[in-house]
Order: sequence, then C-alpha cells, then structure tokens
Amino acid sequence: MDPATIATTTIKALELLWILGNETAELISNFKSFDNDAKLLEAKIRDESSNGKYMNHLLFDPSTAYNDKTLFEQFDQDVQTQIQIFFEQSTGVLNQAFQVLSRLFGDRGPPTLAASRSSSLLNSSSTTTSLSAPAFTYESKGTSSPDLGQEGRTDPVARRPSPLKRLWWSIHDKKRIEAIVREFSDLNSRILRTIQLWCLGAELGVDRASHLKRLESDPYSKALGFDIDARLQISTIEGSGTSDTSTEALQFDESKLTDGIRDVLGGRFGITRWQGRTALVEYRKYAPESPVPVVLDDRTKEIVDRLAKVLHQPKETIFRMPNCLGWTSQTQANRVAFLFAVPDGAKPSPISLLDILTSAPSTPPLGFRFMLALRLANCISQLQLVKWVHESFRSENILFFPRASESKGHSADEDETLDLTEPWVLGFENSRPDPFFSAGHPDTCPERDVYRHPSRQQTPTQHFNKIHDIYALGVVLLEIGLWQEALSLEKGRFAKIRDPLTIKKQLVKQAEKRLASKMGEKYKEVVLRCLEGRFEVANDTKEELKLQQSFRCNVVDVLERAAQYL
Repeated sequence: MDPATIATTTIKALELLWILGNETAELISNFKSFDNDAKLLEAKIRDESSNGKYMNHLLFDPSTAYNDKTLFEQFDQDVQTQIQIFFEQSTGVLNQAFQVLSRLFGDRGPPTLAASRSSSLLNSSSTTTSLSAPAFTYESKGTSSPDLGQEGRTDPVARRPSPLKRLWWSIHDKKRIEAIVREFSDLNSRILRTIQLWCLGAELGVDRASHLKRLESDPYSKALGFDIDARLQISTIEGSGTSDTSTEALQFDESKLTDGIRDVLGGRFGITRWQGRTALVEYRKYAPESPVPVVLDDRTKEIVDRLAKVLHQPKETIFRMPNCLGWTSQTQANRVAFLFAVPDGAKPSPISLLDILTSAPSTPPLGFRFMLALRLANCISQLQLVKWVHESFRSENILFFPRASESKGHSADEDETLDLTEPWVLGFENSRPDPFFSAGHPDTCPERDVYRHPSRQQTPTQHFNKIHDIYALGVVLLEIGLWQEALSLEKGRFAKIRDPLTIKKQLVKQAEKRLASKMGEKYKEVVLRCLEGRFEVANDTKEELKLQQSFRCNVVDVLERAAQYL
C-alpha cells in the first residue's frame, strides 16, 4: 500500500472512530435517566473518541516544524502502517458496542463515510506527499447528516427505550457494553502510549528541537498529554549542550536551611524544612577519596546544576520521581545535597524498599506486589521515553512515605500507614540524561553489584544504556516476587562470588525455581526477560526504539493486565 493510501485509510478510521463514539455514546445516554452506570459509560466513550479526534489533528495537521507537511509523513512506512492498523482495530472494537445497541433499538444502521477523493491527492507543487484530513459526511438511516463537530443528535422520542428494552439492557446488554468499553479503553491506552513513543523516540529526519517544541505547544498534543514529556526531552537536549538556556537558579546557600538536616536511612538521605515545607535531602559525594574538604569545581557544579534543573521539570506521577526543589554544596563533607518535595500528607519518615524487605514480618497481598512492580516498570519506561537513564536503580533507592493515621488518639502500626503501591524513585547520585557518557568508576560492593548488569560491574567500560536499567529492574522485580532482598538469594550474600556472569546465573536460577509458585508464570517470564535481555530485537535504531516497544509490550503491558485483575 502506498503512503497516500495508508494516510487516507488512517484518516477514515479516525473519522469513523469519532462518529461511532458519538453515536454509541448517544445510544447509551438513553438509559442514564434510570442507570447511573450508563452516565459513566457515555462519558468514557466520548472521552476516548475525543482522543481519536485529537490524534487526527496531531498527525495530519500541516506544521512548519515539518516544512508545512504533517507529522504522519515523517514516520517510516512501517510505523504508518502500524498506526493505520491500530485505529482500524480500535474502530472495530467500538463498532461491536454500536452494533449491540443498534440491534436493541432496531432503528438505525452503522454510520457510513463518504470522503472527497481530491483530499488525498498529492500536492502538485511538491514531489513529496502532502496530506490533510479529508472532508467526511455522516449518513444514517432516516436522518440528516450533522456536522462532525456535533456532540450528538436530537431525536429523543424515536430513541426513548421501552420498558422491555430497559429490562434487556439491565440484564443482558449492559454487561456486554461494559466489557467492550473496557477493551476499547485498554486498547486506546496502548495505542496512545505507542504513538507517544514514536513521537518522542523515533528519529524523524527533521529538526528535533522544532518537532519537540511543536509537541510542547500544540493544543492537540497537550490534550493527549504529550507536551509534558516533550518538555522533559527539551530540557535533556539543552542540558547536554554547551550552554544552558534555563535562567532559573536552583543552587542555594546551605545557610538558608535554618532548621538543619536530620539524617535518615543510614545517612544517605535527610529531612529538613525548606520554604515552609518538609523536604527530602539526597546526598551525592563528589570527592569521596579525599580526606580534606574539596571545593566544588566549575565543571562538576555545571553538571549538578543541569541535573537539578532536569529533575525540577514538571513530571507526570507515572515517573514516580519527586520534584527537585534545588541543591546546595556541603564542602566540609565533599558532597552536594539535592532537595526534593515530600508528597502531600506524608510523614517525614521515609523507609526504603530494602528495609521493608529485610524487616517486614509478612508478605503483602499479591495485588499490592503486582501494582508495585507495574509502577516501577512504568518508571523505567518513562525514563526511556524522555531519553534518561537512572543507573542506580535498586531497592535502597525506592522510598515509601508513611501516611499520618486518620484515627485520632490511636497510633497505627507502621505497616498500616505504608501504601506499598506508592513508591518514589530516588538514587540520583548517578542518574543523568542519556547523552552524557558514563564509563563508571570501579565499585566492587556486593550490595550494589548485585543490581548491576554484568557488563557494568567492577570496572565498567561500556556506555550505560537502557538494557542496563532494565536488568536492574529485573533484580528488583525478583525481590518483590520472592519478597526477599537480592543479597540473601546466595548463602554467602555474594561476598565470595565476584564473577558478574555467575551472579547473574544465580539470580536467574532463583527466578526459574521459585517465582512461578509465588507470582505465576507470566510474572516469572517478565523477570527472566529483564535479567536475560530477551526482547527479540534485531537491527534496532540508534534510539533503541524497538527495545522500548518490546519492553512495553512484554513487561509493562503484561504487568498492567495482571494488576487489573488482582
């Protein structure tokens, strides 16, 4: 199929999705006077079909960012075909709901589309394809054709359900429609995430800064939620250059911390007050080998400030990363201190996942562990999306903040105040935007090596990349599944096992032997994929786009589907 035909077919699918969404939602609305669930179903369908309309504009509106062509034209033909298939699948699922309701009312057939042939023609003044959305009209039995901008039609008498239809809806069709809407919503979420990955991760052959700024400012991109991650990528690009365009000063003098810092979690973190609110402090040593104070040099100060500014950027909750408020140097200790906002309503007494694993008297329910695993996998996926790597992903850097007890005069047990589905990922002593090279420093500590990919243990020479973060995630997911710290998976706590491949082999052995009985076969397979790097990727792009897609499909989506039913 040629590019123009693919584009036209995709536009038709998106327009049909919009029409089907409005028609299906309107049919459901006939039951909302006596069924509150119908109101929710109607709103859900309208929201999902609106996303299709926004996507239509984002993909097919010409933009100066692409030399007055469309975003869709910038993708290669394989991606264009996948987008076409996605929306044909989505339309097919929604059409099931429309057909069920049409049979119930028996007075209308499926909507049809008539497109102007000229709208898909090539621009005669260009040698390349110039695409725009064709003009569609709506046709339905016994009715006139409304403008596509209408939210619905006004023939309530013809469609008022009889008592028999209401009964049939309640005992039969409602459950079927609810199941279809769930499938429709889940599919659309996967489509949205995948297209977002292509928008932010693919090399499009155009000026990347212009493309990202279009995603940041375009109203339809904002409606889809693409603008936030685009802004994070922009900050990454600016941070990896020779100059920083951000003028906001995040460095502050330590004397402004008038309440001092109370160390927690073995001195790796601290709690303080900053501008009237509680803040978490995370330390990073910059001259650990020096016995005397060392003044922070300009190059290190520049790197720290760039990292703080990137971490200060607004982020969606799915990142599970607290907002950075600023940083200061502590020359006497040869370290810098990053300040992070503590979640609203949280007590200033964080506890790490590692501490929970080593001290928790009982294993949490299966649903809690799956949700925790999903949120951590989503964190890694989002970091990849904005071209970041974490580099220090391990259970001691995953924190939880207890909530204050709601019962007056009653001191709740610590475990009762912890929500294990609300992790916060720290460990930013090494976290960085992907463009920065990191060969790493020699570190043979077993407590850290056990989380590292074999090629990153001891004295690494390989550039840190996405698969290394995925490996570390696999180790943490293994811990969550067995509810046991990784070091305890070897009788000598890996003190005498220093060969990186032997460490990996021991972790894989534990996963193969014990995980299925505790978490199920699918969870075991997720962990093994992460540890073994089995993502069936060949001839990947420079941005490792295929790896990111495979990771989402084989890890994030699998955990998400499992968590929904627990």
